[in-house]
This record gives sequence, C-alpha cells and structure tokens, in this order.
Amino acid sequence: MNAEKKTLLDVRNVRKAYGSDIILDNVSTTVETGDVISIIGPSGCGKSTFLRMLNGLERPTAGRILFEGTDITAKGTDINRVRRKIGMVFQQFNLFGHMTVRENITLAPVKLKIMTPAQAAEKADELLAAVGLPDKANLYPAMLSGGQRQRIAIARALAMNPDIMLFDEPTSALDPEMVGEVLELVRRLAQKGMTMVLVTHEMGFAREVANRVMFFDNKGIAEENTPREIFNNPQSPRLRDFLSKVLK
Repeated sequence: MNAEKKTLLDVRNVRKAYGSDIILDNVSTTVETGDVISIIGPSGCGKSTFLRMLNGLERPTAGRILFEGTDITAKGTDINRVRRKIGMVFQQFNLFGHMTVRENITLAPVKLKIMTPAQAAEKADELLAAVGLPDKANLYPAMLSGGQRQRIAIARALAMNPDIMLFDEPTSALDPEMVGEVLELVRRLAQKGMTMVLVTHEMGFAREVANRVMFFDNKGIAEENTPREIFNNPQSPRLRDFLSKVLK
C-alpha cells in the first residue's frame, strides 16, 4: 500500500511575513495520499496562515508550494484550476444564505462545468445522505444548527471530488454539543482514505484520527511525529508545556 502513495503537497522553505512581522519562516514538509495530519499549537503561531497557503488563499513571501507537481506559488499558475482539487472547510461555514442547501452544494460543480445540473443534484443528494442530512436539501442555512451547517460545508467541498481536504478549526465556532457530530464526519472521511490536513484544538481527535501531528510554534513546525510520540513522548520543553495546558 505504501508503494501507491504519492506526494500531493510539497512545501519547500516557505516564509510568510507581513512587513517586518514574520509569521512563518523556513517551513518544509510533505503531504502524501492517505495522510491525515493534525496541526496543533498556541493561538497566533501561524497554523491557519500555513493552511491557507496550501491552497493559495495566502501567498508565501518566499519558498515554494507544489500541489501534485504544480508550483502554486509560481507566476502564471491558474490557482483557481488547482483549487478544484483542494477542498477547504472554514471555521464560519461560508455558506450562501440566499441559497438552499442543495444549491450551495451544486453551485461550483455546475458553474465550473464539471457536472451538469442533473449530475450535480444527484451528487448533492448522495453527499447529504453521507453527512447524515438527507432531508435538508431544500432548507436554507439559517434554518440549520451550527453543526448541520458545518456538515453541509463539508459536503459542498466534497462535491468537487477533491484530492485533499483542508480544515481550518472546523469545530471552533460550534457549541460544545455540536462538535461531536462534525468530528464524527471527519473521522469517517479519514477511515475512507481521504487525505486531510486539519488545524484543530481537539487534542483527543488529533491523537485518535491523525497519522501525523505537527506542533507549530516559534514561526514554524517545532515538532512533527506520530500522535503516539507527540502526546506520549514530546521531545521539546515547549511542546510538553503546551500539552500540559491543553490536555485534561
């Protein structure tokens, strides 16, 4: 099975600065097919900025990011075409309030001529069943709970048949009782082999579902290892200190 793995994302010496304020410096890593990577770390350490650079929402100040061999940081790269294969789920859902659930899910595949309206509608119904919301197709986002809206946002990203899914703290805007339903959906995606990178504060989830954990601190990846090693055998005093504050 390892022979079938291929590198989806190749991050090479990436730097991100706003003026003299350096957010990330000399960050390098790779993401292979089937990886489920959890990114943890204190607030303000560049986790979300890093994630947004992986699909071109933020541009590195220096360094390169390759997605399936295409340098998404190069001038002339059609980033919108690349993004079709990179699903993104945000903290605040970003659903269109004036559109029904089905319309939210079918919009991009139809607009980009990836599917006909009929094909997109069929795909939407399949995805709604998969995320446990088959009866919500004709409702509007305001009529749903936060957990339901986030599951719809995940379904919308999956409608493009992405090769990788990026999650930027997908449960941080949810009430505590709604967190579990979203994490369970992400867990099922992982079990099906979806390649994912998640910025998360849910340490138990990171320990259970990820095959790699990245601890961000001091402008980059301070420590990277398996969940077992990160949580049971942290190497740096900084990671030990962080875990002592977030693990109950």
